[in-house]
Amino acid sequence: MVPESRLASGQLFLALVSLALLPFSVQAMDPDDPDYDPFEDDSLWGETVSPDQTQTTSPEIKFLTEEPEQVPHHHQNQITLSSSSLEDGWVDLRQCHSDIAPIRRMVLVYNEERIDELQVESTTNILQAEALGDRVDLRGVGEDSEVCITARMRVIEHEGEGVYKMENGPFVRRFLDGYFPMRVTMAVNWGDLDLRLEETHPEAQEGFDVVESDHGIILDTLFEGELRTQVRLRNAE
Repeated sequence: MVPESRLASGQLFLALVSLALLPFSVQAMDPDDPDYDPFEDDSLWGETVSPDQTQTTSPEIKFLTEEPEQVPHHHQNQITLSSSSLEDGWVDLRQCHSDIAPIRRMVLVYNEERIDELQVESTTNILQAEALGDRVDLRGVGEDSEVCITARMRVIEHEGEGVYKMENGPFVRRFLDGYFPMRVTMAVNWGDLDLRLEETHPEAQEGFDVVESDHGIILDTLFEGELRTQVRLRNAE
């Protein structure tokens, strides 16, 4: 099957099919069939991961403090806020996926209502990458590959009294009933906007790092299961 990643309200869902990013399977299917589901097409995946290598079968989040033997898929996000972001909720996104398991085809799928101006910025060791509306179609993903995209994303919600909420997720790397290690790094840059971090969920803990500055924050985590993040910012007065 074809790995597919879904971004809902600023999130990206990675399922894993023989993958490091999305799900895999084992039967040949016809992509021209109107009922074709890439997640069910095992012929699209390589032999990078087997279900026996999974660490957990529970979607409950588990933060890891040691790197697994196989380098995990790395999902990196750079989110830039402007003054208009606090009014309309739209931010600039640059997103990169690296250490993707070799695979014939992978599709990154985003929430159509919350994504705009989706473009492929660059690729490494990928034969073809094409942005089509709310998705990016990758073909011929090789070793040591990387794809970076840019887009506008609606992810900021004003809660009133100078508080703004940003939610992302679920981030997940899954195959059948198993969950595999994945690294997510999220840098939120608000520049000279008069903001400060009020709280994050999950909160900073071993395996989930939160680095703060006057101009932004960085979240970095290695985990298994399903990760949902929430960041609250407040006008600094």
